[in-house]
Amino acid sequence: MLGWMTLCSILINGAAASLLFYELRKNREIYRVWQGEKLPGALLLYSVIMATMSVGLSLFITYFYSDNTFLFTLKRVFMLALLWPIAYTDFTAYRIPNLFIAAGLAARGAVFVAEFLWEREILLSYLLTELIASTVLFLVATLCTVIMKNSIGGGDRKLFIVMGLLLGLQGTWGAIFLSLIVSFIIAVALLATRKKSRKDAIPFGPALAAGTYLSIFLTGM
Repeated sequence: MLGWMTLCSILINGAAASLLFYELRKNREIYRVWQGEKLPGALLLYSVIMATMSVGLSLFITYFYSDNTFLFTLKRVFMLALLWPIAYTDFTAYRIPNLFIAAGLAARGAVFVAEFLWEREILLSYLLTELIASTVLFLVATLCTVIMKNSIGGGDRKLFIVMGLLLGLQGTWGAIFLSLIVSFIIAVALLATRKKSRKDAIPFGPALAAGTYLSIFLTGM
């Protein structure tokens, strides 16, 4: 299982990097990272570090949480691979592209087919918890937006749907809880150093990535 997961994780993170480069190149006027036709060194370094971390964490949870099925772990691998490109685009341009949302939904669809073929006996319970998690997250995020205007962006709400479908109830709550803690720490640090004011928007994508990585590392969920 470890060997197959290594291969899958490398391929998935490679695909995530390709999607990131495609998004940045297509919308270079938004992100302002391309210099002619040359790939920026800082972007390449970030991608290598984060892809390596994602693959490493995928292998860690495969080995140390071996009670989880291959497909259960594979959904976490997809989530890990999606979050680091999203963290980059959200940090640089306050933007979570629909391209990544569509990729997450496509990944869940592919895993659904595999679950139907090989894990049919537990498929219904998985789907139930995932649909509940997605619905609750989306509704809560929408309510927060109504109460506090512009507190949560549309991209974040769509990302919560993908998170719920890939992590289910088991993994979503821990990831969101730790993400909120990380977001609070980041906000306090930015305010204390006067890099942001209380009126400025603070991207949630990087905190969400950090919190989810930490949650999956600690729980395997």
